[in-house]
Amino acid sequence: MRLHNKVIGAAGALAMAGAIAAIGAGPMLVGAADHLDSPLVKIDSRVDITDLYAFRSSPTGTAIVLNVNPLTSPAGSKAARFNANALYEIKVDTNGDAKADIAYRIKFGQPHFYSDGSNSQSYTVKRATGAASRRTEWSGTTISIGRTTRYGGTIQTSHIAGGGNAFAGPRDDPFFFDLVGFKHLKSRILAGAQDLGTVNDTTNCALADDDAAAKLLSCFTGTDTFAGTNVSSIVLTIPDSKLGGKGKTVGLWATTSVATRSGWQRIDRMGRPAINTVFNITDAEKDLQNLLNPADDRGTMKDTTLAVLNAFNAVVAHAGAPTYTAGQINGIANTLLPDTLTIKLGDSAGFLNGRKPSDDVINAEFGLVTNGAVTSDGVDANDSTFLNHFPFLAAPH
Repeated sequence: MRLHNKVIGAAGALAMAGAIAAIGAGPMLVGAADHLDSPLVKIDSRVDITDLYAFRSSPTGTAIVLNVNPLTSPAGSKAARFNANALYEIKVDTNGDAKADIAYRIKFGQPHFYSDGSNSQSYTVKRATGAASRRTEWSGTTISIGRTTRYGGTIQTSHIAGGGNAFAGPRDDPFFFDLVGFKHLKSRILAGAQDLGTVNDTTNCALADDDAAAKLLSCFTGTDTFAGTNVSSIVLTIPDSKLGGKGKTVGLWATTSVATRSGWQRIDRMGRPAINTVFNITDAEKDLQNLLNPADDRGTMKDTTLAVLNAFNAVVAHAGAPTYTAGQINGIANTLLPDTLTIKLGDSAGFLNGRKPSDDVINAEFGLVTNGAVTSDGVDANDSTFLNHFPFLAAPH
């Protein structure tokens, strides 16, 4: 495990010094990329966005992946499905103003159940542009009609008018992270622990996190919390010409909304991984982040983002490692906000340029917030092998 010992050991001193009070108990990497990131999304896992991916799928096309239904077990995957009363949207900003210029909208029909307990649903994909793309509504030009792949069934795809393909159905969760180890680390820091200990010390890990003898690294095992679990995936391949043109840098984010008597009610929003989880503090702030739009982000959450970045910087400083300047921290905050997943169309580089399923985003974000002092959570690859062709994600467990 490539955790910088001096940095982690100094984290206990940060709690004792009171810097944790400046950021609260919440902003650590404890909610995964976006799995169960706020109270509102926990009401219905079918509209809980776990991750958004965007990467080059061909010399002239881009793949976009939207996953929901976090932590679905193999036993639960037969019954897993999309919400037929929900609207799933992928927004695209083509001019850098954090406002949508293009929207891809996906809506599902009621499930058809099979004798083995699995199910499939019809789906329709629409494309809207201009002012219509900035609204939440079931409008636009129909570009694809298909049916979801049922659990254990043969992959079903549909053609997208103008080029590309669509897929929807259960897949392996491509996110990988030792969430359990980090939860204990965070709790022990907040309780004032400073003794580093050793990785995978099961005897010490069994202690209560507020026990004075609890050590920070003892619960890190390098175990992928998401190994063996599935998600419900929407995968689209889109010609770059339909997203702004090859060589153009665009920003993407996904939203889910449910139909109510008064109209569509937003439930979740996600661009880059872990932004809401890490940089918003309270449950109310996390819910608010999901209800607003990227153009609002700097106004609503820049202060907390700066506080979290400064807290990590204090840990690094205490360890004697190189730190960021105030100007650099402000620049990082402005890069992370607004929360859109930016990608240069046609560029095969990964995160922070788009996001490939194989990208270790947790390692990258550890490195970012600590100026390279912390480089890994000990889980550096997915538990299943990704496909090198559409729909790219591994088969469900």
